[in-house]
Amino acid sequence: MNYSNYRSSKEGKRISAFYIVFAICLLAVGAATWFSANRVRSKTDHGDYESDLPQKKNSFVSSYPQESEIVGNTVSDQPYSVPSAPAQSEPEQTEEPVAYVFPVNGEIAKSYSDTSLQYSETYGDMRLHRGMDILCGEGTAVSVAASGTVTAVEESAELGTVITVDHENSITTRYACIKDAKVAPGDKVAAGDILGTTGEIPGECAEKSHLHFEVLKDGKPYDPALLFKTE
Repeated sequence: MNYSNYRSSKEGKRISAFYIVFAICLLAVGAATWFSANRVRSKTDHGDYESDLPQKKNSFVSSYPQESEIVGNTVSDQPYSVPSAPAQSEPEQTEEPVAYVFPVNGEIAKSYSDTSLQYSETYGDMRLHRGMDILCGEGTAVSVAASGTVTAVEESAELGTVITVDHENSITTRYACIKDAKVAPGDKVAAGDILGTTGEIPGECAEKSHLHFEVLKDGKPYDPALLFKTE
């Protein structure tokens, strides 16, 4: 081999080596560029996925019916308060029984009767007697049997002047043939207050002098003996 050929061969090897190195550099640069591009793309895709997550999550939650809608909007916005203990009711006040006193002192000449007949000396026959006759002299002071309100002072052809007192407990008392009445309708009276004095009773004038005393309960005739508990 001559010198020129040797030199040409040597220069050709150098050129070949240069291109090989250049090709390797290009491959290295391309690989680095591809790797970097893939890395950036991966980060970008991951970031987009993360940014989409809240929207997808919100979309899922908003599509699900609210609790207030499920239960028919029964959820209240008012704050919860502990219910107070029920107030204890006061014991019922029991009405004390009224103590009645006899309007006059004397023997009972004729008792009450609404079923069996009793003889009437004035009329000479048998009839019912819906009152109590208490023997006393004419002009004896008559007192009210219990506290109450005078509701009537009226005249009766059979019983003379009759005073009626309401005791506000379903009991009403009536005092027959009262002279010199001391009270008027609407007056408040207390047990023992004087209503007037006894006189002669037209429908019982043949009987001994007495007070004809009647009692009504709920507006119906009632036995005075039960009122005074003399039986």
